[in-house]
Amino acid sequence: MKHLFILLSGIVFTHNTISQNLYSELFDNSSGITSGYGAWGANNYIRETPIEITDKGVITFYHPDISAAPKPTIFFISGWGQTYETYDRFFKFLASLGYPTVNIYNYNPGSITTSYQNSLDMMQYAATQYSNWIDTTKIGLMGHSYGGGSCIWLGKNIFDSDGLNWGSSERFIMMFAPWLSFLMEDIDLQNYPENVKLLILQSYDDFNSGGNPTYNTDPRALRAVYELIDIPDNEKDFITLYSDNDAAHEYIYNGHTYSYIANHYVSYTNLIDAYNNPYDALDVYASNRLAHALIDYVFEGNTAAKEVALGNGSAVQIDMSIMPDLSVTDYYITNRPESDFEYKCSENTEGSWGDPDIWKLQDYCEDADGNGVIDNLSNKDYVTTSFTIYPVPSNDHITIRFPQNNQNIETIAIYDALGKLLYHSSIPETNSIDISQFETGTYTLKLYTKQSLGIQKFMVK
Repeated sequence: MKHLFILLSGIVFTHNTISQNLYSELFDNSSGITSGYGAWGANNYIRETPIEITDKGVITFYHPDISAAPKPTIFFISGWGQTYETYDRFFKFLASLGYPTVNIYNYNPGSITTSYQNSLDMMQYAATQYSNWIDTTKIGLMGHSYGGGSCIWLGKNIFDSDGLNWGSSERFIMMFAPWLSFLMEDIDLQNYPENVKLLILQSYDDFNSGGNPTYNTDPRALRAVYELIDIPDNEKDFITLYSDNDAAHEYIYNGHTYSYIANHYVSYTNLIDAYNNPYDALDVYASNRLAHALIDYVFEGNTAAKEVALGNGSAVQIDMSIMPDLSVTDYYITNRPESDFEYKCSENTEGSWGDPDIWKLQDYCEDADGNGVIDNLSNKDYVTTSFTIYPVPSNDHITIRFPQNNQNIETIAIYDALGKLLYHSSIPETNSIDISQFETGTYTLKLYTKQSLGIQKFMVK
């Protein structure tokens, strides 16, 4: 077992009982999800008084308002500087389903090696402190941003049979808009603990406080982890969440007009997040629904739940109600060059964040031809597929003549000359696309199957 250094301050063991929250709190005037995956559970919840661990961070524990008994438990690692209040409604949702939830907040996430170990120490302390609630044989590990990236290292340490061996019965990892997964080498990923289920939820758009697009973590880095990790393809999924730019779906809150933006701060937001986006149906469908289904599949053995959480693009998995469908693929491709991203997949980060060589997968990130596909993961890279577009040029509709394997098509995407996504369809039902709103110019259409990529340019007149 890993060493554990604990200093406690300000511990109070009282708690508050809070009435159950439902989706009446959504600010887009939608009803949320009233039944099935994503609907609030029957339990009221309790949030225990947070426990501060000197020089490490804060533990906040949520549980259903029922008699204490060991139950499958979720550990959630906060994003950089995001305290439990940021995710409060999500934790309450999980507790309403009957699952104890532990939030781990780090004081100094920038010191990666130290903060990763601090998270591990605090997780072990919480398991001891709340042993009357936590069943360490059934463990779910979740995290956002910095915390999402740390889940891979933490999973290696808590799940490994030579370590804590938590989750010996059932275990999963769910990563929300993850940052780089530091301190992991290819050999670590290729010898990952057994029986882990993995779900990555990546936001397509990342907006700063001024509303301008920014590009933070190169998704090739996520792909390197996803491809190298030794988890069967049918027990993991890579999901991309897109913004909904349809003006018909905008809503007004507090005098301001909002749309469903899939930025870095989606899928968990508490009321108004750092970028003034209210808690709305995008959070419900993209986060609560998928998390609920993954928990039900892993902890309760419900195979129908797997079709929602790890459905490999099944209709029930990608359906987001009025919003754009989720994009699900085992072979994620970015349309942007590495130079667009602040944290590059192939960049040697030795000396960054006060740690020597913390990003250890840069050799698995080369994309020499700039097609968005990692070159040296060739056993899983796309092969070229051909198709035709007509009429070209056009001003209202284009038609795609699919290749013979069209039944395996996963995604069609259209980008403008600057690389901005204008059209996206998962598992297309038709080969005709309305482009009447496109301005005159040249566009790129990409067609993805399970293991192939086709690219064609076309003109709009």
